Amino acid sequence: MAVKIKQLEYLLKVVECGSISKAAQQLFVSQPSLTKAIHGLEEEYKVQILVRKARGVELTVEGKNFVHYARGVLTAAQALESNFSTYQAAERSRLFVATQQLDFVHELMLRTYLQNQDRSLHYNLVETDRNDVTRQVLDGKADLGLLVRSNFDAKTYLWHTEARRLNIHVVAKAGVYVCVGPFSPYYNRRTLTYGEAEQCLCVVLDMEEAATQNLFIDNAHNHFNMQKIIFFNSVNACEHFLLHTDAVMYAAKWVVGCFHDRRIRTIPIVPESDDNPTRNELLWLKRAGDPLTPPEIQFLKHLYLHFGKQFPMHLEGTI
Repeated sequence: MAVKIKQLEYLLKVVECGSISKAAQQLFVSQPSLTKAIHGLEEEYKVQILVRKARGVELTVEGKNFVHYARGVLTAAQALESNFSTYQAAERSRLFVATQQLDFVHELMLRTYLQNQDRSLHYNLVETDRNDVTRQVLDGKADLGLLVRSNFDAKTYLWHTEARRLNIHVVAKAGVYVCVGPFSPYYNRRTLTYGEAEQCLCVVLDMEEAATQNLFIDNAHNHFNMQKIIFFNSVNACEHFLLHTDAVMYAAKWVVGCFHDRRIRTIPIVPESDDNPTRNELLWLKRAGDPLTPPEIQFLKHLYLHFGKQFPMHLEGTI
């Protein structure tokens, strides 16, 4: 394959120069060697790539198509060399994380980067909705996933996925909160009930597509005001509405720190009865059977430390 890559490089240089003699000069090889390399490609792939003209060479119709694919092959080969050479493969640090919008994730990425800043690295953080977090982990587009689920959907939120292909770990648990701005009638309250919150415009963050189109909403547990509901996919948009309307926004404990404006208050929800109150769980996901890499372990250790916990040592192997 190394010989073929070199042959392709020779061919593209000839095409660039429009002349075998000019290409030979720039490549510091003899014209016969260059001609032999191109003929070798033509014989192997049973295609005529070039035709000689009085002023140089021209591509045939098939040759143009061949060169198109040759450029793609060389681009891929260069990417492999850049990313997986003997030195860099040993030193490279990769971390791809898919997450809902949570107030501590950026700091975890920063801490992990600082531990690896002297190495070649490729980090990727995607903030998206819960279902997409799961899908990206399942599809291998993300190494780790972070999301929030409630005790009411713990057994059902993965109904549309292959849940057995995931390892799911609970990091923290907390109650439900409501965020309000200065125009809310509840702004100075210490606690709030679901019944009170349901009277106001409801702002919802990061809901799945079907929910935003009202195709399904389990209002018995979500407690949305179905007469006044607005869906947003960014914290900034939610913050703007909270500051200028009487809206409420149900939020997990690990989201409220995303708001930058100090006028937004966070009020705990107190259930009307003590019978099975709603609680949220913060989870991290990994594809079953995939080993944890050193950067992933570093990231997860920072995650557990953020919640005052010790990272389970048995997870440092294949999970």
